[in-house]
Amino acid sequence: MSDLIVKKLKKYFLFLSLLFFFSLGIHLTYSYVYSDSLSEPEQGGTISEAIIGTFPHLNPLIPSNDHNAYINGLLYRSLLEYSTISGTLESDIASCNIENLLYIECVIESNLKWSDGTPITVSDIEATFNVISQTKVNPIIASLLENTTIETTENTISFENTSKDVNFLQIFLQPILPKTIVEGLTTETVEQKFSEIDGIYSGRFTLTNISKDDTVGITKITFGKNDMYFGNELFIKFLILNLYTDENHFLKNKSSFNIFNDKERLIGNSIPRLTAYEYTLSQFVASFLNTEQVSEKLRPHILNALNRDDIIEAVGENNVIAAENPFLSEEDFENPKPAVEIQDFMKEKGYYSKKELLKSASETEAKIIADVEKELKAKEKAAEEEAKEVIVPEEKKILPTQSDLKVIVSPTTKKYNFTSEENILVEGEVSQGVSAVFINDYKLEGFDAGDSKFFYRLLKSFDSIKEGENNYKVYYETDGEKKLVDEFSYYYNTDADALQKYKDSFFETAVENNGGDIEESSDTEKADDGNEDNEKAAEVAGVQTELSSKEIEALDENLYYNEAGKSYSINIVYAQTDDEMQLTAAEIQSQLFAAGINSQLMPMTLGDITVGLRNETLEYDMIVIGVNLGYFGSNIFPYFHSSQVANGYNFSNYKKLSVDILLEELKSNTLAISKQEELELKLLDIIKEDSVVKVLYTPKIRLLVDKNIKNFELPAYLPDSRHRYFPLVAAYLSEKREIQTGDKGPIGFVGYIIRTLFSY
Repeated sequence: MSDLIVKKLKKYFLFLSLLFFFSLGIHLTYSYVYSDSLSEPEQGGTISEAIIGTFPHLNPLIPSNDHNAYINGLLYRSLLEYSTISGTLESDIASCNIENLLYIECVIESNLKWSDGTPITVSDIEATFNVISQTKVNPIIASLLENTTIETTENTISFENTSKDVNFLQIFLQPILPKTIVEGLTTETVEQKFSEIDGIYSGRFTLTNISKDDTVGITKITFGKNDMYFGNELFIKFLILNLYTDENHFLKNKSSFNIFNDKERLIGNSIPRLTAYEYTLSQFVASFLNTEQVSEKLRPHILNALNRDDIIEAVGENNVIAAENPFLSEEDFENPKPAVEIQDFMKEKGYYSKKELLKSASETEAKIIADVEKELKAKEKAAEEEAKEVIVPEEKKILPTQSDLKVIVSPTTKKYNFTSEENILVEGEVSQGVSAVFINDYKLEGFDAGDSKFFYRLLKSFDSIKEGENNYKVYYETDGEKKLVDEFSYYYNTDADALQKYKDSFFETAVENNGGDIEESSDTEKADDGNEDNEKAAEVAGVQTELSSKEIEALDENLYYNEAGKSYSINIVYAQTDDEMQLTAAEIQSQLFAAGINSQLMPMTLGDITVGLRNETLEYDMIVIGVNLGYFGSNIFPYFHSSQVANGYNFSNYKKLSVDILLEELKSNTLAISKQEELELKLLDIIKEDSVVKVLYTPKIRLLVDKNIKNFELPAYLPDSRHRYFPLVAAYLSEKREIQTGDKGPIGFVGYIIRTLFSY
């Protein structure tokens, strides 16, 4: 029985061995055949992209910076094209020599056709620029063409300018339309939406189909590969844009796309199959100070109070990257130290800290009370002269032995006092070395070490005096040790008759008990009798300070106030574009408050800001706004040249001849790198010394791409978001492998096996 089992096991193992060697042979043969094989992308496939927004106008003549510009980039070509690989302008419809901005000649490339098969000609280019110039449909391009002479030949077009301006190169990125289309456009029709049915295109894609589903709020726009695009290297056949009307519809269908430009971070990392490609645009967010409103003495204080790192932390470190200066280079752009201390500047403007106001109010009130007291004493002396003839009974005489106070000098120097009025300002003198003053257990906040006087107000609302007897002990703290230096008391009763009875009783009792060692305080009594004078003094003090000590106590320690109690404040306008701008403005407000400057935030749309600046109706001290440098990062001309104040781009109202000259030179030519950097450094030095702007950060944008899309490469920087379509040119969905059969054979197979075995 055991022999039978052994035989079966042998057969079983033999079968397994044969199966193993057979499988191994197939595997080795397959590996050998496909060794050195090349992977090649396969043509075809569909990629879907999600976009939130309205239906596109499909009119490339209208200036756009949203999904309309992106779609125009898919459908149309321009004279030049920005290369995301080289970072330069390269030939698209034409080869252009842009070294001399005064004269640029372009030679039309051959084999260029519209999607209907007709050739792209010089006439199409000329007609496009003519309609823009005549209708002003694109104000920027139209203004750039104003002083330009255009001449054409059969295959060339030239542009002759009266001045050098690197911004002129923007016209070479303007999408070109067929002459047959633009010739029929008028001022009334040029800004209308173009038809989505019978369009003629020149780009890598054509619009092939549109379908709408209002139940889910989506419109599908299908773009197909343009077969008339000469040398069109696209691998994908279709690109479908899923256009959602709002965020809610999008989030309900967020799993049905391959690409999404997640500018507002609606998705984040919530979908594992999507890879996030982060990129930045040629832009930055900055705070611009209005030089016509904010003093040059204060500007460094404001800008130095802004901590870029804390602002970035508030906005989110994953959402932005720090930007150093307006050129987005690494050069230092820290503002200079202020020439004057902020408290000195505020004093010049009539604003003071809380402590300064407290001292001022106390000293003013003390002086006025002292003047009133002097007048009262004069009246008292006159009364005493009149009473010299009065004979006072011997038993009613009160001995003049009441002790004088040691440190209290006003409003009375007597130990025992009686009053029917509150709001009494007690003044005391302080010797050197005293670091703090205490009245009973209360430490006086208005006293600083080194002060020669202290003030303490007796006021019911302060709980520093109450009806009846009030006893006070004065302590000085020296070297951390408290020492009793004086004692005094006030009996307070608003009923004048009751007060007089108590006072008479007090002195009679004192005479009986102490043998006549208590003297009535005539100073206090006269002060009580002079209520009208006290009220007059308080009124005068209020006019001078406009604030009571209680009102001053309620003020904030950080800020500076005028005599009316109004804080020094600035108006901060910020562009209401996204949550990041709101967080930025709030953090700036917080940082300025900590530095002693109050502020009011004024959110506004970009359109309202522009209109307000151009009409000179916008009242502001600071604008927090995003700036886009476009294709020419060195061109900060619009934001700092004095000529741009009227256009609403020079947010600081900054006017300086030396800056104007350098800016004009910088934009006048396509300079060598070294010369450009030299000019930039000079500009940075001047602008930062004048403290007009604090550059904060550049926003990051996340493009989410399905991991199934191969060979998708997006650069970390783009001058314009519409160029994010460029990675689609080389992207594909599937690939095939091409076998290299040249030297394959039995001998090569044996060699392959040997190499494989000895490689381990």
